[in-house]
Amino acid sequence: MSSFAVAGAEMRSVAVAVSGSSGCARGSRRAVQWAAENLVPQADRFILVHVIPRVTSIPTPSGECVPISEADSDVLAAYVQDVKQKSEEIFVPFKELCKSSRMETLLLEDDNPADALLSFISESGIQILKIERTRDISDRSKKCS
Repeated sequence: MSSFAVAGAEMRSVAVAVSGSSGCARGSRRAVQWAAENLVPQADRFILVHVIPRVTSIPTPSGECVPISEADSDVLAAYVQDVKQKSEEIFVPFKELCKSSRMETLLLEDDNPADALLSFISESGIQILKIERTRDISDRSKKCS
């Protein structure tokens, strides 16, 4: 785990998972705002995380989709870069909401957001993951071990 004792203080890494869908944006905004007020002041690392689906095909001008295995590598690279660049735009309102010099952003690619987040927190040593409230998920911080 990336928790270090430095002069008696524990290093804390905090991540907030944010959603880009219009119905969840308000919940993400509340989660970021709550984390900014309650967790960021004591955090050494603050990361906004968003999960996007893996690119499996590329749309063509005719409206059809070409599997990535059949796509030209240069076209694939340009398309993936474009998708990631557009996906990064989700972080803009949250950056404005929480002006922390320690804020990082991270895009994860996975078809299952829960799996992506679990892998990320276990591999990166995140101690606290804040998620938005939905009908199935309570709106509270979860300590990660």
